[in-house]
Amino acid sequence: MKVSKILLTSAALLACAAAGFGQGKPSAYTEKDLVWQDDFNGKKLNMKDWNFEFHEPGWVNAELQSYDDSKKNTYLKDGCLVIQAIKTEKKDGTVTYTSGRINTQGKHAYTYGRFEARLKVTKGMGFLPAFWMMPDDESFYGQWPKCGEIDIMEVMGQETNKLYGTLHFGEPHGMVQGTKILDNGNFADEFHTFAVEWEPGEIRWYCDGVNYKTANDWFTKKPGFGEQTFPAPFDQPFYIIFNVAVGGSWVGYPDDTTDFDPKKDDAKMFVDYVKVYQKKEYNENVEKPAKAPVVAKTDSSGNMVSTQKSAWEFMTAGGGAGSVDTDGKMHTIKSTNAGSLEYSVQYVQAKVPLNQGFRYRYSFDAWADENRTIITGITAPNNSYERRFGDEKVKLTTQKQHFSYEFNMIADSDPECRLEYNCGAQGSTANVYITNIRLEKIGEVDLSFGKKCLPDGNYILNGQFQEGKARLGSWQIDNKANAEISVTKDRARMLKVVSPKKAKAEDVVLKQTGIQLDKGTNYVVKFDAYSSKTTNIIVKYGEVEQKIRVMAAKTDSKTKALIPGHFEWVYTPTSDKEIDFELLLGTDGATVFVDNVYVKENCVVINGGFDTGMSGWELYANEAASAKCEVVEKEARVKIDNTGSLDWMIQLKQNGCLLEKGKMYKISLRAKSDLDRTIMLAMQRDGSKDDNWYPYSNTLKFNVGKEYKDYSWQFTMGMDTDPNVIFTISMGAVSNKVITQPHTVTIDSIVVEEIQKKK
Repeated sequence: MKVSKILLTSAALLACAAAGFGQGKPSAYTEKDLVWQDDFNGKKLNMKDWNFEFHEPGWVNAELQSYDDSKKNTYLKDGCLVIQAIKTEKKDGTVTYTSGRINTQGKHAYTYGRFEARLKVTKGMGFLPAFWMMPDDESFYGQWPKCGEIDIMEVMGQETNKLYGTLHFGEPHGMVQGTKILDNGNFADEFHTFAVEWEPGEIRWYCDGVNYKTANDWFTKKPGFGEQTFPAPFDQPFYIIFNVAVGGSWVGYPDDTTDFDPKKDDAKMFVDYVKVYQKKEYNENVEKPAKAPVVAKTDSSGNMVSTQKSAWEFMTAGGGAGSVDTDGKMHTIKSTNAGSLEYSVQYVQAKVPLNQGFRYRYSFDAWADENRTIITGITAPNNSYERRFGDEKVKLTTQKQHFSYEFNMIADSDPECRLEYNCGAQGSTANVYITNIRLEKIGEVDLSFGKKCLPDGNYILNGQFQEGKARLGSWQIDNKANAEISVTKDRARMLKVVSPKKAKAEDVVLKQTGIQLDKGTNYVVKFDAYSSKTTNIIVKYGEVEQKIRVMAAKTDSKTKALIPGHFEWVYTPTSDKEIDFELLLGTDGATVFVDNVYVKENCVVINGGFDTGMSGWELYANEAASAKCEVVEKEARVKIDNTGSLDWMIQLKQNGCLLEKGKMYKISLRAKSDLDRTIMLAMQRDGSKDDNWYPYSNTLKFNVGKEYKDYSWQFTMGMDTDPNVIFTISMGAVSNKVITQPHTVTIDSIVVEEIQKKK
């Protein structure tokens, strides 16, 4: 029997929502739509439904706890799932924390539906309980946040009357967040019902039957590529997670008021039940809502900064305290406590619009009561506060000075950027005076400069048929045969062409034009294909025409998955030229499937000299770390503010490298750092699906300093040929050395070449 007092049953909540009680959209689901539930009425967790997760402290978000399968952390009691955080103090004074995290990955994963749980949360500084969802295959659209995340319920332990529901997506990291504050009571002392209703093109958050937030505008993409077709990434199976985190970069850390007493409930999350509702079918033919143009309001002089007092906001955090005197034009920032953070005392103007492809000048006059610094910048709150400009440390004196900066807006247009003056934790509480603030457009930027291919080296756009309307973006289509042309809805997402009888190859053409290739460079042309019956198709590139015999797909004996045929050639232009690439896919009544269309340089690592910017390269920075990369003078400069706690938390990487069994390879590069440190290199297996990241080249650590040095290594590929090797240079906490001092690692002249073995 449940020990908790029932407030409303699930059926009652759904009925209330359907009747329209509360605000927002009524629930679209009834009890007839229930497809799975767990009432936690047994003696122990049903492992046919759930998995335990195991993670070390600091794995994400700089959290303190480790996760394991201890019965002290995760157990069933009185008809509830209980997840309990435990604090252990050792005799030597060290403190450790453990907690529980369970999920349904690989056991219960759903695309669309209503996901609901009735629970009560932990309370106390530093606790962060959560009910949330992640994709069953996190590699499908790319690493977090590109893969997507649905947070159904998060409540900070020190603020238990406030609920957060959040969507994470895209790159740059995008976020939609809703909040609900209870008028009476809190989420720790009573049970409440939390739910998300997820449908193609719309996601709705509910608390106790009330729809308090709705999202219908998101995206996912990789830097340098086009957006994946909406509603990606929220068009794939997601699984359910329950956990209690201890500490972290968002919630903060336990203090003397945090109570871990196991006899009390403060450190325990109780889950009464979890339920999943689903319709028999959903209409996935949805389009992303059109965005209104980003329009900047300016005064007669072209200034985009508002001089209205109401446009400015004074904020504090981390112990900061102070005030502002302003008439909208002259601003006096007074600090009585600098706090522990640079933004502990902060003065901002929100909703500053910036347009992609423009150059801006930002300027102001400032001085202080004594010499001190402030930090200014323009951020994007809806994209994890990415810097559109700054952070710029400004040295103030007692004399008025004029400061002026110019920057390019490379990111997508954003109507809600934020102008910031950060006056906390910089060694002074002296008054700061700012006036004559201006932001103005001064020109346009050629965003296509230097771009010859996609970041993975491919000269074919949307060769995996994941972008644009109907996932056919970037392809010109000539369909004289009235064939059925589409992209499959399964995970493979292959181009599908169903031709009527007597159709000829040239009757169905998919084409891309203006592909710029260089004389004497070897390019590999490749794609995968299979057909419902043996048939011929034609591929044209430049002066070459290839007739291809396509047959039915083979079946993998273990996974039963279809294995298409792979077709590949090397093409070497005899002059610098623009070519057209054409797929002639008309057949006599056959159905042809095509995927993974590539035209790219035929080398192990492309663009190792960064001649075409970041083409072929990607910088991965875990949320627990802080880094960004830019190419300047054909050098990759990785600016690092925080390495995070693990070596892989910052990586310059290139996917899709080919290593062949038995061949010997030489890796060489040049590197330096303005801070002496160790970095690490590996050519490793892609373990995104099975967590096997085996380093074929071994793990190669090397020290870098202020002067360029040349480095080289040799290795033999001892494993089976692998066309999907990842080349990584890791710049996180290599050799367990965490670095929080800002520094820049510069890398150039990366070459991976096949060499002959000595006889």
